[in-house]
Amino acid sequence: MRVGFDARWYNDSGVGVYVLELVRALAASARDFDLIVYEDPRNPLPDMEGAGCERVPLHSPKYSFAGQFELRQRARRDKIDVFHSPFYAAPLILSCPMVVTVHDLIPFLFPIYPWPKQWLVKMGYRMAARRARHILADSRNTATDVHNILGIPEARISTIHIAAQSCFKPEADERELERLNEKYRVRPPYVVAASARNWRTKNLGSALRALEVARRESGIEFQSVVYGPIDGLQALGSGSDAWQAINLRPTGYVEAKDLAMFFRNAHAFILPSLYEGFGLPVLEAMSCGCAVVASKAGSIAEVAGDGAQLFDPFDIDGMARAVTALLCNPEVLRRWKVSALVRAKHFSWSQAALQTISVYHRTQVS
Repeated sequence: MRVGFDARWYNDSGVGVYVLELVRALAASARDFDLIVYEDPRNPLPDMEGAGCERVPLHSPKYSFAGQFELRQRARRDKIDVFHSPFYAAPLILSCPMVVTVHDLIPFLFPIYPWPKQWLVKMGYRMAARRARHILADSRNTATDVHNILGIPEARISTIHIAAQSCFKPEADERELERLNEKYRVRPPYVVAASARNWRTKNLGSALRALEVARRESGIEFQSVVYGPIDGLQALGSGSDAWQAINLRPTGYVEAKDLAMFFRNAHAFILPSLYEGFGLPVLEAMSCGCAVVASKAGSIAEVAGDGAQLFDPFDIDGMARAVTALLCNPEVLRRWKVSALVRAKHFSWSQAALQTISVYHRTQVS
């Protein structure tokens, strides 16, 4: 069997993590099939030397008609049996069976774009779902959404949990606190929260209000570290007196290795998201042994299990009490750090790769 994988979607997003880590795991497991990885030569996958796959550059823009035809011709030349698109904007004119990964259906549930773009994105999902021989979902919650919203039969959907990158681990080096202070002006005690481009679903406002209450109730002057694009903070008014009162430390985008450093040394990570297709930040934090306070919306409860404290996304007081206990009670903090690590061990890219390969085989013969 010859499998084509569209790695042109590699970037600094959650989809980019999926592309890089799954390709690496697939290449390590490619014993009974050939893996052909199509990538953008201007943005190739890093650290792939010696990987068990063939890397093929595609030069046309992936959203263009030229990109569609270049990929079709190349897939024919490479005699691809199954093609895997890791993103909903899947190719439409391939002659081989296709597997498509759907990470979430946020555009069907929240108005995150201006209406013309929202309509186009939703149309892209529908076209990919109709074209796909099989759909992979990151969580059971997303698989249910694919069935209910896109009308795809359950037999054509498989849930395959993803994992965190290897840098998200509990082991720290002795200079981490020094680097945090030098590079970001961050020092313990601090609590981490997340912003994002699609900030409307991250519910950052609830996180900051919970931290405001926790700071007042605990009497501990901890820092509130917000990583990621500043869009969410700007929408909330990042310069307001309320946010300054929580000793706000916005970092902007941080590399994965630095984010892991933040998680390892934090008292807590708080994510009161309204919806997550998987909730990768929760797993990344737990993999570092960070105590997590999150909402139970979307797939978060499925991923967090008993490794995190879960609340209604608008339960400000409940989340604030949880953060306060983590700040004030070392035994509570230790217990939730251990629970986080135990739960995180349930997820691995090697397992995700084996399950994905099984889908390839079923797709080829169906």
